[in-house]
Amino acid sequence: MANPMYGSNKFDNDVDSHDEYLDFCSGYVGNLTTAGIEVTQAEGVAGVKGGDETLAEVDAATFIANAVNTFAGTGAAAASSYLPPATKGTYLAVEVTGDIDQTGAWTIHANNSVGTVKPVGNVLAKQLIGVHIGDTVTPVETAGTYAAPTSENLIYTAAAADTNILGIGSMVFFYCPKDGEWLARVYPLGEGTGATGVFSVS
Repeated sequence: MANPMYGSNKFDNDVDSHDEYLDFCSGYVGNLTTAGIEVTQAEGVAGVKGGDETLAEVDAATFIANAVNTFAGTGAAAASSYLPPATKGTYLAVEVTGDIDQTGAWTIHANNSVGTVKPVGNVLAKQLIGVHIGDTVTPVETAGTYAAPTSENLIYTAAAADTNILGIGSMVFFYCPKDGEWLARVYPLGEGTGATGVFSVS
């Protein structure tokens, strides 16, 4: 019988090739050594996906792969940010550094048609995104099937209150298990009761 620890079945080679996934599952960001960017509320508003956004505006709102990025939004108006291309093994984190306590939605897009890098055909893998706190906040299920997911956008809409689920310090993690698909994971640090604010997809 072949030794499962050696040769083509060598277990540790497989684990080594999935370090980013293990980091994603645990929320560890110490290996994300690429410099990230901060997307401000103004940059998010300027980069809103709608047809009149410019290349520079989209670039300023596009998160960096293999980095810890930040979002300093407030919810004062609708804001967009963008994921980089969904290439297998890519991992990134987004820390919420703004007080999102107004009702302008924050949309994270898997695709764009304007920026320097224009990802197309990328989707959120079939999954549940978000957490359940109390009786008012529940995860959202992405659309499509496990074999053919269809959701392209993750949307967070806060309430005009100091009780939202994504308070300052919350983290949103993205990992690409196969080309073209993103897994998303939310570690919330609620403001007050953390009982308001909802996730949706489109």
